[in-house]
Amino acid sequence: MIKKGCIFVLVLMSSVYGQEQNLPGNPGFEAIDKDGFVSGWTGAKDVYRRDTAVARSGKASLKYSNSDPKRYVNCVQDIPFQVGRLYEFEVWVKTQGVKGSDTGATICVQWWDSAGGYIGGSFPMGVKGDSDWTKVRGVTQRLPENTARCEVECYLRKGMTGTAWFDDVSFRLVREDPLKTFLKKPNYRGEFYSGSQAEIGVGVRINLVDYELLPSQVVLHWKLLTGTDGKRIAAGDKKVLGGTQTDLTISAENILPGQYDIKIELLKRETGELLSCKRHSIRCLNRQEKRPAYIDEHNRLIYQGKPFYPLGMYWGSVNAKYLDVYTQSAFNCLMPYSSPNREQMDMCDERGLKVIYSVKDSYFGTRACVSQIKSRADELVFVQQKVDAFKDHPALLAWYINDELGVEMLDRLTERQEQMKALDSGHPTWVVLYQVDQVGNYISTFDVIGTDPYPIPEKPPSMAGQWTRKTRTEVQSTRPMWQVPQAFDWSNYRTDEEDKQKFRPPTREEMRSMAWQCIAEGANGLVFYSWHDLHRRKDPDTFAQRWSEIKTVAQEIAEMIPVLLSVEQQPAIKVAQESVPAWLNWTVRQTGESTYLIVVNNTRESHELAFELPREPRLVQLCGSRSKDIAKSRILPVQMEPLEVRIYEMKGLMR
Repeated sequence: MIKKGCIFVLVLMSSVYGQEQNLPGNPGFEAIDKDGFVSGWTGAKDVYRRDTAVARSGKASLKYSNSDPKRYVNCVQDIPFQVGRLYEFEVWVKTQGVKGSDTGATICVQWWDSAGGYIGGSFPMGVKGDSDWTKVRGVTQRLPENTARCEVECYLRKGMTGTAWFDDVSFRLVREDPLKTFLKKPNYRGEFYSGSQAEIGVGVRINLVDYELLPSQVVLHWKLLTGTDGKRIAAGDKKVLGGTQTDLTISAENILPGQYDIKIELLKRETGELLSCKRHSIRCLNRQEKRPAYIDEHNRLIYQGKPFYPLGMYWGSVNAKYLDVYTQSAFNCLMPYSSPNREQMDMCDERGLKVIYSVKDSYFGTRACVSQIKSRADELVFVQQKVDAFKDHPALLAWYINDELGVEMLDRLTERQEQMKALDSGHPTWVVLYQVDQVGNYISTFDVIGTDPYPIPEKPPSMAGQWTRKTRTEVQSTRPMWQVPQAFDWSNYRTDEEDKQKFRPPTREEMRSMAWQCIAEGANGLVFYSWHDLHRRKDPDTFAQRWSEIKTVAQEIAEMIPVLLSVEQQPAIKVAQESVPAWLNWTVRQTGESTYLIVVNNTRESHELAFELPREPRLVQLCGSRSKDIAKSRILPVQMEPLEVRIYEMKGLMR
């Protein structure tokens, strides 16, 4: 039986229930088959072989040696599995002279259906250069019900060369923490001003699939405690009726300024055995307490007391020459990878630009970690120095604390978020993930989330809206989204000249559609990737053309920022058909007596549909069109050209 008291686990609980069996055969590459290759594994023998001169444990390892960047071969093993379950996997890697533009020496898990159709996979970042034994770890999603084959692979991708050794492969079933909770209200750091919050909302996700329990066999118990002496203010139980979502609502009407804790326990109903426990800190603020930047209840960034819509680009390094060009656009912020010094921050401030400051390369052991961080202890020293240096700088807008690190880092990412909250109460944190289906697992690691759909040219432009909608769903509309639309050419990230020819940058029409797709699906800011990519080709005419195109897109968005920031009540407009077509992204804003309907075609085909208005408008006009007057009716027909964006202004819809 588990002892009473809180156990704080983020995603996986295998350590609580004992170590599960390691499933691969010959995980240390000790045994050989009749052909002299590592038993149980399949791979190209001129690239992979058993090596008895190098080993992390035992007497052997798997050696990879390749000098041809066009070569792409894996060493694989089919692995036993259970559908619907989670697995964690790892391998120890040692490298010598591994180079190339991809992820390095690593491990992955992939799965297929019975017809051999690819379903999905998990691909942790690998190791490059010269390195001693380094653990590479990943976690699968729950294997889908149609999974018929699962495979673990040691490999380096195409474009990589050098020598690598693999040892001690592990693939183990893990149990997911049955209780996940997050604050829905207040939506920002658990903070709210006295009298502004009628209730506290906690999103509760319960998953009992790994524990052979039914919802009727467990109960939720919660307490609201003072943060100083732990005195109980309120408490209650809630039945778990089924499904995965069971929200809690706690009255906040009589809460006085101060610090509070919410304690939530998942218990076995009959025995009272504790399965999991979570705590959330709540802070009720005096009206006199001011913060330079924070997120309001509408997921808007409030900067110096006013709503602010971040509209920017990723940068490499900052210099005055480029800043002078950048300020000739409508962009109001930038996110430099280089972590600017004070002089560079001053240059941004002098030009009226805000900076999202990056400390994302401060996780010891990760590929991009800065060289001065030699241990986990160095991480906090480095981050604290940056925060102390710039938290009061007038150019600082937010902190960038994670760029696509995997779920295996969740404990460290949550720790970093808590550190940033303690170090700087005046600026939010932002993270960006490509792991769009796992965003909900990261919710304790950020104040603001972004995902980065980059579809052009291989995938449809509709990916931008789809990812934004998925991101919003993952956080249940309770966190702001600063999305990252594509403005770069994928060929910049390919080393093979033949491969480069397959790619191109997005056109102006594609960038415009993708940006407005994100907006229509709820983005509270946009930071395009990237300014430095526009300079990758040395042809000045290419830069001038690309910069002109993206400036045009940014200018149109900037002109609509007052509308996008509006939180006024909107009229009940709906699509005049049974369901919203997949090609459509749309939203509505109200400012004063004007209603704005934003309509986006996310495909390369023409489409038409109609919107049903609550009443006949007094005025309908298409923004940016010379022919502004449109027939006034309760039915608004819309004909959309490929990738077109239309913004209608209407008056008289609100009474």
